[in-house]
Amino acid sequence: MTNLYEVLFIVPTNLSEEDFSELSNKVKETIEKKHSSEITKFEKWAERKLAYTINDNQSGIYHILETKCTPEAIKEVEGILSFEKSKVLRFLIDKI
Repeated sequence: MTNLYEVLFIVPTNLSEEDFSELSNKVKETIEKKHSSEITKFEKWAERKLAYTINDNQSGIYHILETKCTPEAIKEVEGILSFEKSKVLRFLIDKI
Protein backbone atom coordinates (compact mmCIF):
# COMPACT_ATOMS: atom_id res chain seq x y z
CA MET A 1 0.00 0.00 0.00
CA THR A 2 1.43 3.37 -1.00
CA ASN A 3 0.97 6.60 0.91
CA LEU A 4 1.79 10.21 0.14
CA TYR A 5 4.76 11.54 2.14
CA GLU A 6 6.49 14.90 2.39
CA VAL A 7 10.17 14.93 3.32
CA LEU A 8 11.75 18.22 4.41
CA PHE A 9 15.48 18.27 5.02
CA ILE A 10 18.06 20.97 5.70
CA VAL A 11 21.60 20.84 4.31
CA PRO A 12 24.48 23.18 5.21
CA THR A 13 25.03 26.16 2.92
CA ASN A 14 28.67 25.11 2.46
CA LEU A 15 27.75 21.62 1.18
CA SER A 16 29.35 21.08 -2.23
CA GLU A 17 27.21 20.48 -5.30
CA GLU A 18 28.85 17.06 -5.67
CA ASP A 19 27.95 16.02 -2.11
CA PHE A 20 24.36 17.23 -2.50
CA SER A 21 24.06 15.40 -5.82
CA GLU A 22 25.32 12.20 -4.19
CA LEU A 23 22.80 12.54 -1.35
CA SER A 24 19.85 13.33 -3.61
CA ASN A 25 20.72 10.49 -6.00
CA LYS A 26 20.84 8.07 -3.07
CA VAL A 27 17.37 9.14 -1.95
CA LYS A 28 15.93 9.14 -5.49
CA GLU A 29 17.34 5.70 -6.33
CA THR A 30 15.99 4.25 -3.10
CA ILE A 31 12.49 5.51 -3.81
CA GLU A 32 12.26 5.13 -7.60
CA LYS A 33 14.45 2.17 -8.44
CA LYS A 34 14.66 0.03 -5.33
CA HIS A 35 11.02 0.41 -4.29
CA SER A 36 9.47 1.26 -7.70
CA SER A 37 7.71 4.31 -6.30
CA GLU A 38 7.10 7.80 -7.61
CA ILE A 39 8.59 11.18 -6.64
CA THR A 40 6.06 13.89 -7.41
CA LYS A 41 8.17 16.88 -6.29
CA PHE A 42 11.83 17.43 -5.39
CA GLU A 43 12.95 21.04 -5.14
CA LYS A 44 15.02 23.56 -3.25
CA TRP A 45 12.63 25.47 -1.07
CA ALA A 46 14.70 28.25 0.52
CA GLU A 47 17.98 29.28 2.09
CA ARG A 48 17.25 30.54 5.57
CA LYS A 49 18.92 31.55 8.80
CA LEU A 50 18.44 28.85 11.42
CA ALA A 51 16.77 29.62 14.76
CA TYR A 52 19.81 28.18 16.51
CA THR A 53 23.25 26.93 15.50
CA ILE A 54 23.39 23.30 14.32
CA ASN A 55 26.87 21.75 13.95
CA ASP A 56 28.44 25.24 13.68
CA ASN A 57 25.99 26.24 10.90
CA GLN A 58 23.90 29.39 11.29
CA SER A 59 21.99 28.99 8.02
CA GLY A 60 20.83 26.13 5.87
CA ILE A 61 19.21 25.22 2.57
CA TYR A 62 15.76 23.65 2.85
CA HIS A 63 14.70 20.99 0.34
CA ILE A 64 11.24 19.45 -0.08
CA LEU A 65 10.49 16.05 -1.55
CA GLU A 66 6.99 14.66 -2.07
CA THR A 67 6.63 10.99 -2.86
CA LYS A 68 4.03 8.30 -3.20
CA CYS A 69 5.67 5.22 -1.71
CA THR A 70 5.43 2.38 0.78
CA PRO A 71 6.24 2.71 4.49
CA GLU A 72 9.27 0.44 3.90
CA ALA A 73 10.70 2.88 1.35
CA ILE A 74 10.23 5.85 3.65
CA LYS A 75 11.95 3.98 6.50
CA GLU A 76 14.94 3.45 4.22
CA VAL A 77 14.97 7.15 3.25
CA GLU A 78 14.84 8.02 6.96
CA GLY A 79 17.86 5.77 7.51
CA ILE A 80 19.80 7.49 4.71
CA LEU A 81 19.04 10.99 6.02
CA SER A 82 19.88 10.13 9.63
CA PHE A 83 23.14 8.40 8.60
CA GLU A 84 24.41 11.39 6.56
CA LYS A 85 25.03 13.63 9.59
CA SER A 86 27.63 15.79 7.84
CA LYS A 87 25.31 16.45 4.86
CA VAL A 88 21.90 16.70 6.58
CA LEU A 89 21.41 19.04 9.53
CA ARG A 90 17.78 18.11 10.25
CA PHE A 91 14.94 16.33 8.51
CA LEU A 92 11.21 15.81 8.97
CA ILE A 93 8.99 13.21 7.31
CA ASP A 94 5.20 13.69 7.29
CA LYS A 95 2.50 11.40 5.97
CA ILE A 96 0.04 13.55 4.03
